[in-house]
Amino acid sequence: MILTIDIGNSRIKWAAWLTERIIARGVSGYSSENAADVIDGLLSALEKPQQVFLVSVAGEQLYPVLSDWVRQHWGLQVERLKTQKQFGNIINAYDDPSKHGADRWAGIIAACSHFPGSSVCVISAGTAITFDLVEKGGRHLGGYILPSYTTMHDALLGDTANIVSSSEVQYHDQGIPDNTDDAVNQGLHRLIQAGIREFCQLAQDRMDGPVHLVLTGGFAKNILGYPDMPSMHHMPDLVMQGLYDIMKQKRTQKS
Repeated sequence: MILTIDIGNSRIKWAAWLTERIIARGVSGYSSENAADVIDGLLSALEKPQQVFLVSVAGEQLYPVLSDWVRQHWGLQVERLKTQKQFGNIINAYDDPSKHGADRWAGIIAACSHFPGSSVCVISAGTAITFDLVEKGGRHLGGYILPSYTTMHDALLGDTANIVSSSEVQYHDQGIPDNTDDAVNQGLHRLIQAGIREFCQLAQDRMDGPVHLVLTGGFAKNILGYPDMPSMHHMPDLVMQGLYDIMKQKRTQKS
């Protein structure tokens, strides 16, 4: 069994792999104060894996916490994904690949593998909403980043006591709002909807042939509920798949 772990800015996810497929998964929210307890709670019930692969965008503070836990309980080393300049025929657009999030890179690799020979636009909707455009030949053109619903809600109202988490936010079009809460809610959803539609159209205009729009992330279901959106492929395990594929190949090349 191989264990893949994805540490985001607000959630820790894991997936257990056997014979190239996910057989179990889990997820939990966390904060900097309870991260060690969350990691222990998520992993302590699992059987010892053969390998542990990690992708993380949470900075350096959580890596030693996870690494120490895995070493002490399983006697294993955590193998961490870092963005490369090239993987197979896929060439990263960033002059400094380390500035391109490893989770975005994993998503690109998985999407291109799923749609070989096609252009893709990878949309990852989490703490931020990111867009990565990749031409059918494998050239990554770069991308865009939008703030998330929660980030904009927080910035707009400036009252953390009233912030609604993105997992609880639902879009309901009930006509023109007649109160502040609904006005903010509908306004932000419509802004996100318009931005996503704009960048999806840009992807279609900039790249040759049909473009597959691949959507992942914790806010994806909200986006799929928006009216009049372009057709998207919802792939919740996209980052985990890319992490697994990249690290497995690196392992194979070393042996």
